[in-house]
Amino acid sequence: MENEDEAARAAMIEMVVETMRSTIAVARALVDAGVAIDLEGLDREVSDLCADAVSLPRNLGRDLAGPLGRLLDEVTALEACLIDRTCP
Repeated sequence: MENEDEAARAAMIEMVVETMRSTIAVARALVDAGVAIDLEGLDREVSDLCADAVSLPRNLGRDLAGPLGRLLDEVTALEACLIDRTCP
């Protein structure tokens, strides 16, 4: 039962990561269009996701490395947009 609970938690974390990736992609498009965006709390949300992933059993947490890496790529692209005011 505990393994099922942890697997469900891992699936939920992955879903939140993918939703956050989509949200950041929209934010990047808005920045590219010249729209001001509010990133209040983004760092906390990402930090919480990482902490949740680390608290999983090793095999389940390791499975989140890919989704979290893609989230990092999206955040890095958003950062570049904000700094350069142009998006790749």
